[in-house]
Amino acid sequence: MTHPTASRITTPESQQSLFRQVLDATPAEIAPEDRRSVLAEQLRTQTGLDERVLDRLVRRFYAHARLDPDLGPMFEAHVTDWETHYARMVDFWASVGLLAGRYHRNALQAHRPLPLHPAHFARWLDLFDQTLQEEVSPAARAHLMTIAQRIAATLSSRLCSR
Repeated sequence: MTHPTASRITTPESQQSLFRQVLDATPAEIAPEDRRSVLAEQLRTQTGLDERVLDRLVRRFYAHARLDPDLGPMFEAHVTDWETHYARMVDFWASVGLLAGRYHRNALQAHRPLPLHPAHFARWLDLFDQTLQEEVSPAARAHLMTIAQRIAATLSSRLCSR
């Protein structure tokens, strides 16, 4: 299964992540217990991301994904409570994108039962990028796509080589 618009899964190693830039620019004298909140605030400021934006992003992404001929059937077969799933995904993206620390599940284990192929991850990235272009600032798009590409590469390598 290869979707005509599917992109290759790549991890932009040469591109310094926004998280790394923010971390490097954060003064060393900030107390360790305050570091996460300072970093999170800088990420929110530089990207324009917040809970409301992430909720809108998640809902728009799944509106696309549920209609997709490759991804839609898989989501429909495995997600029974969409509101709970949306909330879980907002927690996930807030945690990985804004350091919220609310997502405590194992994403690898959550995806292990699914019959995934590399093309699924490529299509997921394409739809996610399309949704980012519709919903967020260029800085937020770059930040979240860097994270999404790493996630897709990791999950694909661990789940599709079994």
